[in-house]
Formats: sequence, structure tokens, C-alpha cells
Amino acid sequence: MKIHFITYGMVLTMVFLYGKDVRGQDPIFSQFFSSPLYLNPAFAGTDHCTRLVFNYRNQPYADFGTFSTFNFSYDGYFQGVSGGLGFLVTSDHQGGLVMRNHLSTIYSYHLQAGRDLYLNFGAQAGYYRKDLSWDKLVFADQLNPVTGETLPQFENPPDQTWKHSVNFATGMLLYSESFYGGVAAHHLNRPRESFFENHRTPLKFTAHLGMQISPFGRSRYVSSREEFFLSPNVIFQNQGDFYRINYGFYAGFEQVVAGIWFRQDLKLHDSLIFLLGLKQENYRIGYSYDHSLSGFSGGLQGAHEISVSLNLHCADKNMKKRILNCPTF
Repeated sequence: MKIHFITYGMVLTMVFLYGKDVRGQDPIFSQFFSSPLYLNPAFAGTDHCTRLVFNYRNQPYADFGTFSTFNFSYDGYFQGVSGGLGFLVTSDHQGGLVMRNHLSTIYSYHLQAGRDLYLNFGAQAGYYRKDLSWDKLVFADQLNPVTGETLPQFENPPDQTWKHSVNFATGMLLYSESFYGGVAAHHLNRPRESFFENHRTPLKFTAHLGMQISPFGRSRYVSSREEFFLSPNVIFQNQGDFYRINYGFYAGFEQVVAGIWFRQDLKLHDSLIFLLGLKQENYRIGYSYDHSLSGFSGGLQGAHEISVSLNLHCADKNMKKRILNCPTF
């Protein structure tokens, strides 16, 4: 266990000291559409119900400890503001050493751009904080006092072990009865996050496109229970030096939904994602597992993710409002 902490401490040390050359990235959720506000703020208010969503992702690493991410969102459509309002909280824990918290509010303006074409513009403003548990770091020189070798730069912690800033994002969503697509940009003001250098969080760009095919048809204005559907999707993300492509599809029969995705960057195959979900009228539960193709994690040491969505105060089924036909996991 002590060796694991040493290894992890050395990795974090390089990140902290040479932050100007390191490009971090946001935590990832594999159930993309079960955390819609995290993917794109323009999703706020696209359901016919007030939506409460809880997400938890856990990924253990043999040498670096456990990485876990918690996410909570609330959103709904409000006629008085002609769009959706939302609230998003994300907390990311990296091996018990680094914690990143983000709280934000979201507004999405809904516009009918054509007979069966709708356009949402989303804006997000929030507060970002990053904390470092310096007292939990273990460095090699602490365990080798006989050699006399020291690393002076580690004798004292940084001036402060936390960073905070406001944070802004924006997004756009275009959809009709059968397709949906959008773009989003996060960290528009690039908040500072390095403890030793003047490193700023890289911009994150997202583009997503998908469609839902219901062979047996569905209502034009409300979300009805479809007997069977297929939904192919592709999501592209870029943050700093990282370029990630996710592509896959969902299939659903009545209340049961299954999905498979393939995630990769532009050079390496990353992971396969398997998903199984239960969809009821007032709640949804999903589980997904990321199987690494890199060989870094073996057995069941990939990422496990759980989502729970509650639907409250659902709108009248007869109201003539376009409801986004989109996967919920």
C-alpha cells in the first residue's frame, strides 16, 4: 500500500510542478444522456417532467487508488421563461488526494425554428473549486532518509492547497421528431487550477449527433412508451491535447434499454461500454461498465457507473409541446 502511495505521489508531483506542460481533462460519464446537463447545458427542460438525476462513477486503479465522481442535476421546463432551468453539482475525487467540486445554474431558451424543428440555446454559470490533501502525499525521500537526497521543492506545501473560480459554459441543441444534435463549450473563462504554475483549465468542446428510430411509431408531442426503438449516436470531445470519439447505439424494448459504445482517442482504442437500464414512468435506473482495451485495468477493474433519474410534476400528456426523443442513459 505504501508503494502505491509513493507512485501516486510522484505522478501528482510531476503534475503540480510542471502544470504548464500538463493538460488535464474533466471527469467522464459513460451514461451520456443520463447526465444531460453535464453533457450540454442546452438539454435543460427538454423532458415533459421535472427531472432529478443522480450519477455515480467509480474506477479503481491498482497503483493510484480509486477515482470516483458524483453528479446531481435538477431541471424542468418553465413556460414563464420560455425554456428550461437547471441546477448541476459535480464532485470528483482522485485517489483521496485531489477533489474538484463544481456547482452551477443553467438556463436554456427553447425556440421553435420550423414546423418540426426546435432549437435550444443554453448558458451555464457556476463556481469551481479544487482542493489538494497535501498531508496525505508520501514522497520517496521521506522513506529514504539514509541517502541524504532531498527534494527541497517538497519541503513546504504550496501557498494554498485550494483554488477556486467562477466558471462558464454554453451550448446549442437542434432536434426534430427523429434526430437530435448539438455542440457545447465548457470552461469559457479557463479558471486557474494549478497549485504551482499559472496553468488554466483547458476549454472543453463537445459535439454530439444521434437519432431515434421507432418502427412502431410514437406520438408527435409527448413521450409515449415505445415497444421497440434503436438509437445510433456519436459524441466527439476535445479538451487540451485530448481528442475523444464515442460511438454506439441503444436498443429498447418496452421498459428495458441496452446499449454498447466504443470509446477511443485519435490514436488508441480506449474502452468498450456496456449498459443496461430499466425505464419506468416516474423513474429510471441504469448501470454501465467500461471495459478497458488498453490493458491498464484487468478483470472487473474497469469503471462502474450507476444512474438514477426521478420524474416529478409531469406535464399534461395532451399539451402540444415538442418533447425531445432522446436516449435517457
